Amino acid sequence: MSDVGGAFGLVFGAFGLLFAALGIGMLTWMARTASEYRRTLREGLVAEAQCLDTFVVHRRSPNGPGHSRRRLILGFRTSDGRDVRAEIASQEPYVAGDIVPVRYLPQRPERAVPAGASPGPGVASCLAVGVLVVFTSMGLFFAATGFGLAVFTDASTEDGGTSPGQSWTSEP
Repeated sequence: MSDVGGAFGLVFGAFGLLFAALGIGMLTWMARTASEYRRTLREGLVAEAQCLDTFVVHRRSPNGPGHSRRRLILGFRTSDGRDVRAEIASQEPYVAGDIVPVRYLPQRPERAVPAGASPGPGVASCLAVGVLVVFTSMGLFFAATGFGLAVFTDASTEDGGTSPGQSWTSEP
């Protein structure tokens, strides 16, 4: 019986570590993306992009109507003469032909952002971080529980402890 408990604990702990690693990876990706976004707004070069096309992305939600997001395809020339196309989200109702001021980093101009964008995190970003922190914490909890079960199950049977069904107290 102890081999089953130990093996179950190891598998349970491994899945917990997998979930924790996934959560940490996603949090790292979100932090890097947000950092690059803020850096682009703070240090990016300014360019005047022309709106080449607009479209709306509709996302349906199983619990409600969902939401729509306006996307723009912009074309602009960098300071070193390269022609770049970038797709951005916009709150403003731009149409094809409009001039849109953007900021971009010279090494990644295709990741341009609207010059007047808010540098702070949105509500959705904060909620996503909260969910990922809970996800990662639960993964670590499951890993600790699983590996603890594996170690203590093996230790109690190897050190002369009790097996299931035996009591800790001895009757005289």
